[in-house]
Amino acid sequence: MEELTPHEANYNLIAAAIATAAATMLTLLTTLGTVDIISKSALLKALLEAELLVIEFSLLVSVIALLRRGQSEKRTLVLSSAFLLIFGTLLLWLSATTIIYG
Repeated sequence: MEELTPHEANYNLIAAAIATAAATMLTLLTTLGTVDIISKSALLKALLEAELLVIEFSLLVSVIALLRRGQSEKRTLVLSSAFLLIFGTLLLWLSATTIIYG
C-alpha cells in the first residue's frame, strides 16, 4: 500500500477538522431546532433547514475527502467542504441575528 504524500496527509487533517466542526454544528443546530421561537417563525424554520442541509453536505464531503486518494481530488473536496462549512456558518449567523433582533 502506498504512503500518503505530505499534502494528502495535510488535506486529511483539514478534512477531519472540518468534519469535527460540522458534526458539532449539527448537534448545536438540532438543539436550536427545539427552541420555541424557531417553531413559531417560518423564516427561522427555513433558515434552520437550510443550515442543516448545508452543514450535512459539508460533513459528507469532508468524509469523502478522507476516503479518497490523490492530492488534487482531496484538495477539491476539502475546499468544497470548507466552503460549505463557511456558508453554513453564515446562515447560522443570519438566523442568530434574526432571533436577537427579531
